[in-house]
Order: sequence, then C-alpha cells, then structure tokens
Amino acid sequence: DEVEGGITMAKKREPRKAAAGSDDLEVLHPERTAIIADRKITVREYGFVEGLRLLPLAEPIIAGLKGGMGSSVPAFESIMGIIAKHADVAVQLMAAAADVEVEWIESLSQDDGQLLLMVWWSVNGPFYLRTAATRAVVAARAGATSTPPSSAPAMEAPPTSAG
Repeated sequence: DEVEGGITMAKKREPRKAAAGSDDLEVLHPERTAIIADRKITVREYGFVEGLRLLPLAEPIIAGLKGGMGSSVPAFESIMGIIAKHADVAVQLMAAAADVEVEWIESLSQDDGQLLLMVWWSVNGPFYLRTAATRAVVAARAGATSTPPSSAPAMEAPPTSAG
C-alpha cells in the first residue's frame, strides 16, 4: 500500500488469469445449473449423437428459425414466438437437456417455467441457430445455382434457304 497525503492507497491488483484450458470444457459442453421449483436442475448441451437423435423432434423449431433468418439471427421475441408455437416439442427438448420428466415441466409455475426456458435456450439455443443457419446457407446456395432464368434467352430464327 502506498501513502499519499496521509491516506493509504490500495494498489491495483491484476485480475487472476485462469489456468490455460480451464474454460475448454465449458466451451465444448456448456451447462448451467439453477434451482427451479425447489429442485437443483443442470441443463446441459446435447452431445453429438443425442443432438442427431433429437433433430427430427426439433424439426419444427429449426424450420421456424430458418424461416425467420434474413441476413441475421432472428430477434429474441421472434425466437420465443417460434418456441411457443411448438411448445410441446420445446418441452420434450428441455426435458432431454435437463434430465427431467415432461410432467414435471408441465407442472411448473410461470416464473419457474420461464427460468427453465431461458436456461435451456442459453445452453442449447446456439445448436438450433447453427443448424438453422447452415440450412439457410445451403438453401441460398442451391437457389443461386439451380434457379432457371426468368425468361428464355432470345434466339435468332434459323436461316431460311432460298429457293
């Protein structure tokens, strides 16, 4: 500590740096824990195989996200509207990520349900957005290469023979 005009000044400390690689697991498989309806719930990101298995179930949400993508990610309100439109699917996807029963989710209060939804989306939303964005790019590329011209090119009449 330094003394300045009779006042002891604290030295500024540098924040501790995390050990190299300490966030690697969080980046690879993020998870969040919350107390929801007096129950400690850990919401995890789907693993590769689990994500593949859940794709058919998640299809309506992914299609909605893809449809809502212009040049950027859909607005949060739009995303929540898509999820609400497919609430039964979302509940099943949340149950899988949190290892809880669908019936338990259906019994939650508005506040607890909203908390679970926000935690689930913060962990797994990027999975759905990536999938939708990839599909949008593929569709755009396919459209750019396979769209026929709007009108046939003008052709010259074949020469006629004299005679």
